[in-house]
Amino acid sequence: MSYSAGIIASPYSWLFVSALFLGAALQRATRRARPRFIGDDPERARTAKWLFFSFFLSLAVVLALGAIFVPGPQKFKEVRLLYFYLASTALFFLVFRFRKSAGLAVVLLALALVFVLAMFLRSLVAFTGETEIGRVRMLAARDGRMKLELAAPPREPVILSMDGLYFAPIVKVVIFDDLFVFLGAHSWYRFEGLTSFALQKGESGQSFRQQNTDYHFPEPQGIPERLWQLYERYESRIPGVKSVQVELDLKRARELASYSLRIQNDGGLQIVELTQ
Repeated sequence: MSYSAGIIASPYSWLFVSALFLGAALQRATRRARPRFIGDDPERARTAKWLFFSFFLSLAVVLALGAIFVPGPQKFKEVRLLYFYLASTALFFLVFRFRKSAGLAVVLLALALVFVLAMFLRSLVAFTGETEIGRVRMLAARDGRMKLELAAPPREPVILSMDGLYFAPIVKVVIFDDLFVFLGAHSWYRFEGLTSFALQKGESGQSFRQQNTDYHFPEPQGIPERLWQLYERYESRIPGVKSVQVELDLKRARELASYSLRIQNDGGLQIVELTQ
């Protein structure tokens, strides 16, 4: 999820802009209609007043509806959204209505509100965002073997034959503390290749056993190997680092299915089956 997509997907951003136009509409409604110049028609000034009021109110309603239908109604169930909307409307009303007497203080408060909102949206994107590092398309999966296509741009896709019916990306990750994620930091990764596992029966029950058909990229994608080794060696001494680890998440292969390999911004690897 990009930063702009996170803003559009948040009801707060829609309500913030809607409150701006609603505050402007209320300012127009409570302000006396005065001719701009001596000799102007007072009736014309009153018409302009209500025309602007209707225009601003219409924009506020449209944006408020956008806050419901664009992010989705499931995100519009919190009561704090109503408090946020009312507070923002009151703030903008004061900005427009008392520009001379309380203008500077209110403008500063509005700027502070915008800053807090931007930081909230930034943290929302940081904690919920993800980066796709590759895709796997299963061509065949039967009799304890898999044939698949591994695509990790900008490289050309490769066709692999592997033992077992479970595949696992080999990804080295550097996961940062929540504070750094809040400020916009993303997990660093090094996508090295693909390995496979087979489910075998033993005396103690079923267990996964790694097969010897690993595939490693000639030039792995992501941070350099020396940099990852440096973070791994001095993990406890580097501020802001939560964990340095190797991710091996297993996924059972389903014939003709496609999978997206995604690194989460706050750490971890996710394998998501794509709909056809």
